Amino acid sequence: QNECKRCGTCCEKGGPALNTQDLPLIEKGLLSFEKLITIRKGELAHDPVSNSIEPIKTELLKISGVKDSWACNFYDKTRNGCTMYDHRPLACKILKCWDTDDILELIGKNLLSRLDIVKEGNPLRKRLIEHEALFPCPDLKTISRTVSCSSKKTIKKLERISNKDLAYRIRAIDEFNLSVSQELFYFGRPLFKLLTPLGFTTRETSSG
Repeated sequence: QNECKRCGTCCEKGGPALNTQDLPLIEKGLLSFEKLITIRKGELAHDPVSNSIEPIKTELLKISGVKDSWACNFYDKTRNGCTMYDHRPLACKILKCWDTDDILELIGKNLLSRLDIVKEGNPLRKRLIEHEALFPCPDLKTISRTVSCSSKKTIKKLERISNKDLAYRIRAIDEFNLSVSQELFYFGRPLFKLLTPLGFTTRETSSG
């Protein structure tokens, strides 16, 4: 194989992480905040180099998925094609499933972050910095190893932080009239969403 067969497998596995070379796509309005999701430092993700699940070392922005999947928002399954092909991000341009050297070389380098595109003067810049300081991503790898024997004290602590994280988001959503997509860009995924795949059960109650 020496060319793309348009099978759609790479697109269905997830949208690309954005690099600094992709900044013009955002500045020109070709890629909106609503189509992006923030993966914060410390979140667990598949590392294609080590082929293992590891905490990511630096924040990255990805094109968001469709509904509850990671399938790229711009992938049109009916025609196995990209709806923004002429303006696709760098990672998509260099990806060759039959020869992964170039894409592996790109991983983790020159990544875009929220502060690269939420400029000074935007009141949400201060809010996302504050949120990151108040609610950094916990040590999810250690939590995943010990979830089966977590003490009530540990679970209560995680519950308390999860509720405070949600309360902060709700205030920001109300103040700035944010959509769910915008929330996931500015603040990343809520803590309870990160804990659920590790074995925790979450439910909504009158107190949170």
